Amino acid sequence: LRPESQMATGDWAPRCPCCQTPVEPMATSEEARQNSNSIYALTKQDQEAMTLNIGQTYGIPTVALRYFNVYGPRQSLSNPYTGVMAIFMSRLLHDRPPVVYEDGLQTRDFISVHDIVRANMLALERPEANDQTFNVGSGVPITIRGVAEVAATYAGKDIAPEITGKFRKGDVRHCYADMSRIRERLGFVPQTSFEEGMREIAVWSRSVESEDRFDVATAELKAKGLV
Repeated sequence: LRPESQMATGDWAPRCPCCQTPVEPMATSEEARQNSNSIYALTKQDQEAMTLNIGQTYGIPTVALRYFNVYGPRQSLSNPYTGVMAIFMSRLLHDRPPVVYEDGLQTRDFISVHDIVRANMLALERPEANDQTFNVGSGVPITIRGVAEVAATYAGKDIAPEITGKFRKGDVRHCYADMSRIRERLGFVPQTSFEEGMREIAVWSRSVESEDRFDVATAELKAKGLV
């Protein structure tokens, strides 16, 4: 994790704890050391461990799927806790700029809900998935600033993102999936490109009502000292 004192100066690069040299991002494998630095992360880690333990103890076929950033039609655009994609689209629909923390060059892994369904079906149907943990992402890192810009393009809005230079405590700089295991063992390869998925959610979002509650959520984070 990056020290808050470093991020407060606008230095966003993760650094080697020994020599302080900036390090290069790499895909996160299922075997990567877990460092759950929030209650949210810890609950997911514990739920996975308990589920696999119960499955092995009682002979119940069990699979743990680690979803990365899922997006797509029918997700709530009015709930600011359902992901950055919904937040950005809701802001744009109300002619407001997407708000981006840090410098916008932090990356995440986005996967369409259609591919999530395919991964779920493979996990249900393939016996070799039993007792296994799999990443489910695209394996492609995309900058948050890039997400905001592409969202504006497909939403038909000439609105640039607001790059705040602020940060949220505990946020990692880069996170994207190593997809080797699920590809090799279950034959799963994502089929929906980021551009295709963005186009679909932009078209769908015009057909539903939404409420921009980003400011309310931000106020809650500030009250808790997380922003």
